[in-house]
Amino acid sequence: MPLIESNDYILIPKRNAQKTLGAILIAIAVIAAIHQLWLPFLGYALVINDPLQKADAIIVLGGGNGDRERTGARLYKEGYASKVFTTGEPLKIPSIDDTPFSKFSADYLKKLGVPETAILQLPESTSTCDDARLTLASLPVGTKRIIVVTDPYHTRRSQLIFNGRFKNQVEVIMVAASPSWFDPSQWWMRENGIIAVGSEYLKLISTATRGCGS
Repeated sequence: MPLIESNDYILIPKRNAQKTLGAILIAIAVIAAIHQLWLPFLGYALVINDPLQKADAIIVLGGGNGDRERTGARLYKEGYASKVFTTGEPLKIPSIDDTPFSKFSADYLKKLGVPETAILQLPESTSTCDDARLTLASLPVGTKRIIVVTDPYHTRRSQLIFNGRFKNQVEVIMVAASPSWFDPSQWWMRENGIIAVGSEYLKLISTATRGCGS
């Protein structure tokens, strides 16, 4: 067997190493490109933002950091509806009394310029399913269309629940709060974004498979 020259022996592993490194770099580039596609897709897939139309009422779902109320107040001032509903049970936080979230929401709406006479509170609501059920029970006879305002990541599931509850009795326009802290294009860059998306997909699967019950 011929002997391998020392220079050739050195070149062979070097070339192999360069090929391996090149393959690794290509794989990393592909993974990064895919990552930039599917992660934003998961965020955007949760967001519903229907074209605005005039409605009989604006429903500001309980929760969030004030983005929902700011959006609801803006829509009221722009004349999209003459009534605003707020929802949400007491927060059950030791440092806060038993004031329901619907009242906190209503108080903030008043500060934003919505008159108290235009606001109807639904303090018994404990979930999005309750929001839809109680809203339907509280709407005046003859209501044809409502606008539902919530955080962007919450709109897909809210649409599913409200449409399921209303069953075409009333048209539901879903509006994502804007501006909002939630950015579907890079939700994974913030801890609260990761929590919101992960939790929402679990709840969305549960709602799609089990519904809201009676």
